[in-house]
Amino acid sequence: MSMSEYSGRRLKSAKVKADQLKATGAKIVATSCHNCVDGLSDCIKHYDVGMEVTQLVNLVANALIIPEKPVIVPVEKEAEKVVAEAAKLAGKRVLIVDDEPDILTFFSTVLEDNGAEILTATDGEEAVQIAIKEHIDLVTLDINMPGKDGGWVFEKLRTTKETQTIPICIISGKPELRRLIYERSVPAPDGYLDKPVDEDMLLRNVRKIIELAERGELASISTS
Repeated sequence: MSMSEYSGRRLKSAKVKADQLKATGAKIVATSCHNCVDGLSDCIKHYDVGMEVTQLVNLVANALIIPEKPVIVPVEKEAEKVVAEAAKLAGKRVLIVDDEPDILTFFSTVLEDNGAEILTATDGEEAVQIAIKEHIDLVTLDINMPGKDGGWVFEKLRTTKETQTIPICIISGKPELRRLIYERSVPAPDGYLDKPVDEDMLLRNVRKIIELAERGELASISTS
């Protein structure tokens, strides 16, 4: 499923992002992801935020133009941190598996606005097929779904050759269903979050899991 299917819901869920942008008082918002420019522009226009959207690469390119009298502009540490955090998800492909359209929209918006490429699935069999066919850097997986539930998907991904090294973060609103995951004779998930999940929590955990995976430090994909 593409994000275009959720354009209406996406603008609605982007109210949080619009409020955050307004609160900064800034006139320009820069993103490292070219795919995010249109989404941010729609959000800013829809909620009348009054900001200009540009790609980070354009800002950097403009900064390289040297005036007759060079001016040294100090780079704020906080700005450096924001750019570094955004870069962690740039180009990463995340498969979001959930049967609730609002959750799909919210997770997709947050991660896509931070540079990730998003794929979505609303049922277990579709999720497994996408994971097998596509190069996926991380799967976020709901447990309670119609048909093949998250427990089935989790074990299938862990035991299928093409998908067994993909990091998996369980995100569920049913804590009592944890046993469907942890009682299986396969490596435990790389993350587990209880719904509701806010933007900061989602980003922090997704970034951390991907960072550990890149360093080969996830227990689930250890080759030792």
